[in-house]
Amino acid sequence: MFLVVVSCVCAALAAAVMILYGRDRHHMMALQDQIDRTNEEKDIVIDFLHKMAEDIGDDMSQERVYRRILRVTALTCGAMGACIYEKTPDGRLRARAVEGLFPAQTRKIGRQDSHESRVHFLEQSMPEEFIEHNEGLIGDVAQTGRGVLIKNAEGDPRVINHNDEALKIKSIMVVPMVFGEHLYGVIAIINSISGKAFSETEFSLAASLGEQAGLYLHNTEAFSALVMKNKLEFDLRLASSVQRYLLPAKLPEIKDLDFAVKYFPQQLIGGDFYDFFNLPDGRLGMVIGDVSGKGISAAILMAICQTKLRYIAQGIKSPAEALKKLNSEMTSSMRIDMFVTMVYAIIDDKSGEITIARAGHEPPLLYKAKDGDAPAQKIKSPGMAVGMVGEELFDSVIEDTSVGFEKGDIFVLYTDGVTEAADAEGDEFSTQKLAETVSTLRARNANDLNDEVVKAVEKFSGRSSGYADDFTLATVKKI
Repeated sequence: MFLVVVSCVCAALAAAVMILYGRDRHHMMALQDQIDRTNEEKDIVIDFLHKMAEDIGDDMSQERVYRRILRVTALTCGAMGACIYEKTPDGRLRARAVEGLFPAQTRKIGRQDSHESRVHFLEQSMPEEFIEHNEGLIGDVAQTGRGVLIKNAEGDPRVINHNDEALKIKSIMVVPMVFGEHLYGVIAIINSISGKAFSETEFSLAASLGEQAGLYLHNTEAFSALVMKNKLEFDLRLASSVQRYLLPAKLPEIKDLDFAVKYFPQQLIGGDFYDFFNLPDGRLGMVIGDVSGKGISAAILMAICQTKLRYIAQGIKSPAEALKKLNSEMTSSMRIDMFVTMVYAIIDDKSGEITIARAGHEPPLLYKAKDGDAPAQKIKSPGMAVGMVGEELFDSVIEDTSVGFEKGDIFVLYTDGVTEAADAEGDEFSTQKLAETVSTLRARNANDLNDEVVKAVEKFSGRSSGYADDFTLATVKKI
């Protein structure tokens, strides 16, 4: 009897051990299956990232980018249809790309008309829609940033139940495309090819792909911005080269006149310009100007203005009359918020005279050698900026002013980048300080004088480079 009892107990223990072993083995197999699925998901995501990374530098359109994301997502999840809804600047969601058969989500599709072709009917069923940020299932995912899996979509009130059998949504996954705090849109995925409901594993995979799509879109956006930045910098450097080409390649060479110019644009493209050109009867035209604004538009206006004045000046002896003609031609083609200040001077070395007309620009300075150490004086001449007002007002204000130019005299043209250079307290260098500096340096040649003026401005403002505005200084000394 005892042996029988022992035998029964041993059998029971053996059975218990087998049961525990079976449970542990089943648990181990389940864990291994989960590990295998995780590794498979990891491989899919890595493959997705690899393919997307190859495309980033291909300059694909946004449509192609979305279609690539959809194709990879639909194939990976074994889905019959998918759609990307892009977040628009106003916060709504716009259907931008469709893969497979994916019906509209904001309207119910009826049955096919007997006279309508099947292809046309299915095409009309595709989404061309905008969804509000909190509207329906798509809007809810966009608003919350959390994906949704609906295994039995036919019985869920959040999903539109279309009449046509081919358009029925049996199972649906909607996941956000997000990077950091930025939502790019959502991906909606419908109907497994297997005919079964999407599983939690497939939903997890879809969510991972949505995150990677967000990362990809972020990188694409960043790459496009970098490309545009580089292109803009190239265009600016090219424009800067063209602008410098328009400036005089060398200074005039006249026996008893000494010329020097300092030109420092604040950016790659400046709004200041200067020019020298020969006129009939041995006279010399000298111009300095400042275009309102900065950048390419200012550079283009500068080039047009400079070219027109060169042409006009050949047939008109008076600086004021030349600027009147220039204003007449420029006003109609200039933007209302743009204008050009300038001084046009004609140097007649034979008569020892300079004649100027000033169109709203800083007044020129003239140091007279006979005045000893007195500051240089402003040459006062009325006028308004080119392009600011019409002919009637412009012509009534501007006029010529002539001054003698004798041995030892110094004639200085400049832009406001020189006189308005400010120190740490906001005080400006000023025209008066420039006039005094010119007088102090009267014994120097034109180039040395300009160099010392630049040093004085830099010392005053505390800047050794990187001017706050375009800086142009043109000096002529009678020797």
